[in-house]
Amino acid sequence: MGLWLGCMAILAPLVFLQTGCEVSSAGREIEIHPDSATIKYGQSLTFSALNGYVYTWTLSDNTIGTLNTRQGQQVTYTSLTDPASPVVQILTASSTFSDNEGSGTGSNAPVVHTAEAYITHINSSNSPPL
Repeated sequence: MGLWLGCMAILAPLVFLQTGCEVSSAGREIEIHPDSATIKYGQSLTFSALNGYVYTWTLSDNTIGTLNTRQGQQVTYTSLTDPASPVVQILTASSTFSDNEGSGTGSNAPVVHTAEAYITHINSSNSPPL
């Protein structure tokens, strides 16, 4: 009995990874927190994604900011620009999972869900709005 339970403890997670899963969060939209921010040259901010599984992060303009990673639940964004007038960067998190909510009618086909955060870059001499 003990050997069987030990094997199940090792094999069960592998079976779970191979077959995937259906959870209630699949029907919810993913979110990024914070969903907007104001930043100056050289400053960094950490963003977190929720309600998805494996996240891929992209930027609308790779020349005005950088990410410490492109995968994971959290990323740190660093400003690389000191614009004369405000510039907006769009940070997008994507997660692929099934949209079937247990109704029995879903196709269980993978769907890409996305969320966006808006990062406003301001000049170093400006104060961010209150």
